Parts: sequence; C-alpha cells; structure tokens
Amino acid sequence: MPDILNPSATEPVTAAQLKQVADEAYEKYPGSCSHAVWHVIKRYIPDQEYRTANSLVAFLKADKRWKETPVSELAERASRGELIVGGLVTQPNGHVIVVYPGAAKPAGGYAYTSGGKSQTMRARGMYPLAMSTSLGGWAGAKSKGDKTIWDPWANDGKFAEVVFWRLDTGAAK
Repeated sequence: MPDILNPSATEPVTAAQLKQVADEAYEKYPGSCSHAVWHVIKRYIPDQEYRTANSLVAFLKADKRWKETPVSELAERASRGELIVGGLVTQPNGHVIVVYPGAAKPAGGYAYTSGGKSQTMRARGMYPLAMSTSLGGWAGAKSKGDKTIWDPWANDGKFAEVVFWRLDTGAAK
C-alpha cells in the first residue's frame, strides 16, 4: 500500500486513503475550501498548483483529465478511491468540495443558527458524503464526511448549478 504522504506512489488510491487525505485536509484547512481541496488533489496530482475556488472550477472545466460526472455515480466512484471535486462559481468567492467515500445518506439533519435561533436543517433526499471546509459560518459547509454534497449549498436551486468532475488518471492534459 502506498504511503498517503508519498504522492510519488503509483498504485491507485484506495477509498481508505482518500478518506485519510480528506480528513487531513479538513483538519489542516478548516477555513479554506480551496486549500482543503488542493491538499486532496495533490495526493493524485503532486504538481497541481493552488487555485482559489472560482479559478479551480474554471480549471476543472478546461483540463481534459477532469470529466464531468453525474451525481448518481458519485458515491460509488468515491468509494473506489476515485477523486471527485464539486464546485460552484459565485462572487466574490465560490465553493469547492471533495466527494467523500461512503454510502449516501439523507441531506440535512444538522443544527444551525438563523436570526439568533437554533434550528435543525430538515432531512431530505439521499446524497453522497462530502469533505467541505469554509471561511463562512454555514454549518452545512463544514463536513468531514458527516454531511452530504447538498449541505454546503442547502438550497435546491444553488445545488442544481453545482458541477462535479472526476479525475481520469488515464487522460492526457
């Protein structure tokens, strides 16, 4: 098994290794989604340069190694150790996440504060898990695999605009 801290290893990354590097990213970069995602990408592409969320989304759209992937495939692919990044461009800061290995679960169900009142986000649908960090205070945007890919946006309209890309390690730049 390759060392998770040795990005020169050539064997495929396993789901356990993806979880480990995503957990590292969550702990190391709790206030920066783009740094956390970059940390994970570097496990697969060691020379990947850092990009902010909006710049990273533009890069993923243009780079032939990244293939747009439907939500219906995300949980299974991440559970095989495939790297999948989701993102949405917004101004001034977009948001990016990594799909976390594991079985899909209902979105919502977590506590948040709105207007000074503590509330619970209603549970809804089944979604793949996410690793997400954020400079903002939204509870749904902070996940170490305990929330879903829907929760950072917590809005069907916004979530419909999120795009997911999987890294195709066999594709040329």
